[in-house]
Amino acid sequence: MMITASDVLLIIKYVLAALIVIGVILAPAWLARQTGKSKQDMILVRLASWIFGWTGIGWLWSLFWSSKK
Repeated sequence: MMITASDVLLIIKYVLAALIVIGVILAPAWLARQTGKSKQDMILVRLASWIFGWTGIGWLWSLFWSSKK
C-alpha cells in the first residue's frame, strides 16, 4: 500500500478542518478570558460551550454570555 500525494493532502485537509472546528467551539471560552470574567463565569462558559456547543443555539448562548460585561 502506497501513500500518494492526494492521500497526504486529504489528511492535511481533515486535520485543518478539525482544528478549525475546535477553535470555533473554544472561542467563547477564549472571549470570556479576554473580557475579564470571574473564574466561576469562565468555567461556566467553558462547560456550556463544550456541552451545548454542538448546537448552534448553545454555542451562540455561550458566546453571548462570554462577551457580556
